[in-house]
Amino acid sequence: MARYGEVPADNPILADIKAKREGLYEFRLYPQLWSSPELAAYYKGRKWQAVPFTTLSPALPASSGIYMFVVGPYCGNLKDHSYIFYVGKATNIRKRYAEYLKEKAGKGANPREQIVLFLNDFEGYLHFHYTLVPKVELTHAEALLKDNLTPVANTQLELKGRLTA
Repeated sequence: MARYGEVPADNPILADIKAKREGLYEFRLYPQLWSSPELAAYYKGRKWQAVPFTTLSPALPASSGIYMFVVGPYCGNLKDHSYIFYVGKATNIRKRYAEYLKEKAGKGANPREQIVLFLNDFEGYLHFHYTLVPKVELTHAEALLKDNLTPVANTQLELKGRLTA
């Protein structure tokens, strides 16, 4: 495996992406959106599970839910120093995790540049968090998280008219 900053010779898609954007991650934080009453009310009492994102698929449910990729040091109990990098929805959490493993390797129908980068750049520091959500609520549940927490890898955010000075 290539070390951070090295371009892997065995994965041409990843090598091409890395050559263009080595280590470039821009993010914005909007604390005024974090205290959304709707977000707090919807997710209150939901149980989140977290597993390290590795090359092996863990025993995940085949149920619908919301997931997050979280990057953090996970050393010395510094879990509060983590960063939510991406929020998504899935009709099958287990299947979606497996699709990300393929995308990490530059495989699949349409590997997304930002996703391929962060899955590889943060190897060993990336965790997959998920909570079960009924299928009929997936779009709403995802929007509450991504539009209020504004993860860097989520590019479609509904922020217009919601930010104040």
